[in-house]
Amino acid sequence: MRKNNNYLSDQEFEDFLKHIGGIKSAYRLDLEPSTERYSVGVGNGWLGIIQRLFETLIKLGWNREVLQIKEKFGGLRLYLNNVPENYYHFIEQAEKDSYEICEVCGEPGEQSKINGWIFALCEEHRDEKLYVDYEGKKYLKKLKEPVLKGDIYFNALTNKIEICDKDKFFDPWSLKVVEVLTIKDNDDVN
Repeated sequence: MRKNNNYLSDQEFEDFLKHIGGIKSAYRLDLEPSTERYSVGVGNGWLGIIQRLFETLIKLGWNREVLQIKEKFGGLRLYLNNVPENYYHFIEQAEKDSYEICEVCGEPGEQSKINGWIFALCEEHRDEKLYVDYEGKKYLKKLKEPVLKGDIYFNALTNKIEICDKDKFFDPWSLKVVEVLTIKDNDDVN
């Protein structure tokens, strides 16, 4: 059972886009309107916000032309074409609402800065962004600690957990990590 009306599955959103006749690319009016999920570059937790906004704007006469829909600085950004000026407050409200809605699941959330990126996440999904699972083990990302020779780190280029073998290591995409031991792991050690 769905807890909120913000989250839509890919199929639900595509069904909605088909229902409204798709969205048109404001850059390429020669193309057929899109009913594909990929045409909207945000998490499923915000698709309900977009659906409600589109329904309102269409009732008011909007022609479904989209310049761009994306996430930026932990919030929804909607660049729509041919929206009457006096209806922009609907767009602004949708963007404002997104700051307090988890972009993954649609539950209440808040902005979180993780490794220099800003996300709108609930507590559960914020925690997921703080960990890396690798070969059956869980590692906590150490977001602001430098990677030094001998440290364990997540190599973003290889997608692996590795041991740093360099002095003065710097890679802005890789993160120092610490293995998280479970109670079962601790029992095995004793």
